Amino acid sequence: MGLLNSALQIGRSALTSYQSALQVTGNNVANAGNPDYTRQTAQLSSMQGGPLPEGMRPGAGVALTALRRHIDEALESRLRTSISDAESAVAGRELLLGVETLFDEFGGGGLSAKFLDFFNDLEEVANDPTDSGLRAVVISDAVVLADTMRSLRSDLASLAEAFADEVVALVQQADTLAEQIASLNSEINQVEAGSESGASALRDQRDAALRDLSEIIDVTVRIQPNGMVNVYVGSETLVTGAISRGLSAVEELDGEFRSMTVRFADSNSQVTPRGGRLEGLLLGGGSHIEDWISTLDQLAAGVIADVNRVHADGQGLIGFTSVTGASAVSDPQLVLSDPAHGWVPSVTNGSFYITVTDDATGTGTGYQIEVDLDGIDSDTTLESLRDQINNDVAGVEATITVDNRLQLVAESGLTFSFGSDGQEPREDTSGFLAAAGINTFFAGSGAGDIQVNSTLLGNNSLLAASLSGLSGDGSNAGRMASLAEANSATLGSISITEFYNGLASSVAVTTAATFASATAAESVRFSLQAQRESISGVSLDEEAIELVKLERAFQAAARFVGVVDDMIQEILALV
Repeated sequence: MGLLNSALQIGRSALTSYQSALQVTGNNVANAGNPDYTRQTAQLSSMQGGPLPEGMRPGAGVALTALRRHIDEALESRLRTSISDAESAVAGRELLLGVETLFDEFGGGGLSAKFLDFFNDLEEVANDPTDSGLRAVVISDAVVLADTMRSLRSDLASLAEAFADEVVALVQQADTLAEQIASLNSEINQVEAGSESGASALRDQRDAALRDLSEIIDVTVRIQPNGMVNVYVGSETLVTGAISRGLSAVEELDGEFRSMTVRFADSNSQVTPRGGRLEGLLLGGGSHIEDWISTLDQLAAGVIADVNRVHADGQGLIGFTSVTGASAVSDPQLVLSDPAHGWVPSVTNGSFYITVTDDATGTGTGYQIEVDLDGIDSDTTLESLRDQINNDVAGVEATITVDNRLQLVAESGLTFSFGSDGQEPREDTSGFLAAAGINTFFAGSGAGDIQVNSTLLGNNSLLAASLSGLSGDGSNAGRMASLAEANSATLGSISITEFYNGLASSVAVTTAATFASATAAESVRFSLQAQRESISGVSLDEEAIELVKLERAFQAAARFVGVVDDMIQEILALV
């Protein structure tokens, strides 16, 4: 009977072990669609048994001794790194795609087309300066140009603001994941108590959280002997065992833009991402956008300064009865070259002319206005300039408005103009008129506030197309048209067209490089994910074969138990 009892024990062990193995295989099948699941297999081991009458020891059956998780930790580490690299490039690509769409040079709606329209319109006016329709077109297209620049800058600023908001959300998400990993560390340690096969589901959850964290920021994972993992960002720990240091997003003002930094919550020390979406946003697209906004502002400032400088030296079809400068000084008692005024370009030592014309006789008298900024004795302020005009120019009264702008008003029956001494053209060598916004085409200081001077919007006859004051003279309009290709001191001795093309090329090249980087990084990630799937993923075909094998083994064990039972019954019958 002892041998028969041993045989029953063998059958019993086989039934229970194969039943458990079937449950493991069934769990694999159930998780076939779970991307975070790691395939498991039952590890069956033979049991030592007593001897047969012949002295041999065939064993005492089978036991399920362990569950094996099919995972390659080295591959997992490489996969997390590839995920960080890919997400960094993808985040930059998404951000820069929005920028590239804004420039829209191929659709005809880009800024280059607006520049082309504006300068071509000035050429048309130069050929026929008395045509009111052509003058109106110049003003209209200039308004479109200014609107486009303001809109482009506003859209770029909105993108910069949006990426700052996304940084905050990502840091909050990363902090939550770090807390989750620390909590899972604790649970795994409690469940396994030194074993590596007791918390497969918890380990799957932790691996998934680590991959999710690597999408946001680069991490290095070190597995500890107690089953926990330590997580590092750069050379500093983020998670140690069951403790997370935490992450926070700190906002710092950088001019008009929000500058976001990532810091450890416990020490406030700065974290520099080297991968993940945070790197793509902070060090990739975000920094480029702010540079491009600055470049766009520089372009607009150059257009304003160059066009205004030329326009201020010309005359329209009619003279002014009154004009108020578009630009104010910070203090009318400060010298005009003081940087506090914020005038670009600043006023220099020189002079300009005011010509007063009698409407009845058409006779004009020119007056030279000195702008003394040589640094010797008393230099010119807005107050002293006002007094000089009132003392020297007959028929024109100069005042300073409450917001510190110069205003000129002609007496009844008189008009005045600039850029001539009454006989021939005279250049404003001081740059005061352009800086003060008097007889200028544009107002504003950059892409955020550029607009057409309200004086021209009210009367296109004041468009200063002439240098001589004669109605058929369009030479000054021609000078403005030539600015498209003329080297600009304000723009670093390159033309307006070249400067903008450089900006557009920078956007295109940076975007193309980011697209190429993202494509390459995603290819590496997909390759590693395929390798992981071949090791850790569930193959339904393989599991079906395993099910058949275990089912047959279970049936055979059951048959074996039945045979042993029959033998026992035979022996009992003999007794």
